[in-house]
Amino acid sequence: MSAMPETAGEPLSTRPVYTPQQLHAVYERVNLPSRFRYEPGDFSREVVRHQDGHGFLWALQRHTLASVPFENLELHYSAHHQISIHADALYNKIVGQGTGRGGYCLENNWWLGTVLRSVGFDVMTVGARVNSQIHPLGVGNGRACYGGFSHIVNLVTIRGQTYLVDVGFGAGGPTHPLELVPDRVELNVPPSQSVRLRHDAIPENEHRQNKLWILERRDEDRENAQWQPLYCFDDAICFLPQDFEIMNYFSSTHRQSFFTFKIVCSKALLSESGDEIVGEVVMNDNEVHRNVGGKKETLEKLRTEPQRIEALRKYFGIQLGEAAAAGIRGMVSELRTTAPIYPD
Repeated sequence: MSAMPETAGEPLSTRPVYTPQQLHAVYERVNLPSRFRYEPGDFSREVVRHQDGHGFLWALQRHTLASVPFENLELHYSAHHQISIHADALYNKIVGQGTGRGGYCLENNWWLGTVLRSVGFDVMTVGARVNSQIHPLGVGNGRACYGGFSHIVNLVTIRGQTYLVDVGFGAGGPTHPLELVPDRVELNVPPSQSVRLRHDAIPENEHRQNKLWILERRDEDRENAQWQPLYCFDDAICFLPQDFEIMNYFSSTHRQSFFTFKIVCSKALLSESGDEIVGEVVMNDNEVHRNVGGKKETLEKLRTEPQRIEALRKYFGIQLGEAAAAGIRGMVSELRTTAPIYPD
């Protein structure tokens, strides 16, 4: 990892960046098509600013979603049960180890933000508030109710146009960059899942004139399909790395954070051409299912830890060593067919 190079007329960035050698390994990790493997440095910065910045960004998001899982396994399958969002630690986990690992939102989006800065994109990483309606435990009483900042997204500006880029939301998240334009409906996953951004106040705002960007999703094939808010964010607040450290501490340690007691893992599925995302494969504690074409198919129901370890390898390409696998023993998230036996 190195410091961001200074460009004539532009201030020196204080955010970390990856070296050209590391970026070539990133291209390989996400299976980026050869036509987008631009040489990191002056050439990639030129591409971003004047040539194929849009195509480059679309490809990086799409192939990252299909290659780097959204998962919280470090909180369950490790000896330390802790998550680091240091750029070097993220690179080693996602790329260097070669074990197919990804991470949850603060990991995947902070890592991708570093990659995007490294090749020359203009990036601002900001916090987001998630709507409790889409919480895995179904909290929220059927209405939009936002928690504190617990999610992060990247805002990328290309020639004056700013886009939301998110590779850390998991199943049902945005599959391509979304320009910050209110009420523009875009197809997210064929044939009928759409997304849009609204610019409005959220119900909890004390002052209604304070508007935020709200990402919403709608599944047209469902009866009485409605727009469902996923999360909201502000494009005018520059979050600091210290802010993300606080968010990471809450998300990885607080007893109300489902990441601490529930195992989730998901990865997008590409079309044969690799040009679009057509579905996803998801692990939700003890079940693996696949969503393609708006249809959900259960692939496997898991009863034991060896079955889940194998399912992580089979469906997500994640390889957990013996030491990591042993880390879940005694935790509430452990799969076991009989009650655990503890020594006296």
